[in-house]
Amino acid sequence: MTVIVRVDTNVSTSDVDEAFLIESTESLANTFKISKSDILIFVNADQPILIAGSEKPAAVLTIYSTDGINEVSNKLHSATLFSLLTKYLKVNEDRISIAFSAVEPYSMGVNGKTFVQ
Repeated sequence: MTVIVRVDTNVSTSDVDEAFLIESTESLANTFKISKSDILIFVNADQPILIAGSEKPAAVLTIYSTDGINEVSNKLHSATLFSLLTKYLKVNEDRISIAFSAVEPYSMGVNGKTFVQ
């Protein structure tokens, strides 16, 4: 299984600390119960984001995975990420949204293969 986390934020690139990426990788490896090498996190900073008419710091996340996305697990993933986004990116919880996307194994590839090959 591979987990891909895309973070779109209006926080400046210079304010995205490497510690955020490291701790997010470690935390999600724990909640998904997989190796850190199976977690990919990328941050699109400096994005124009307007929530409720405000340009205050915000973040929109999309998490893609072939497994581990369900009603129970998503609560753990969400709690982990919300605390890290508020800690490192200084985004208030009411300005964070996460979309979880379960992906069929044939629809995700790594190392030149899909997960069903």
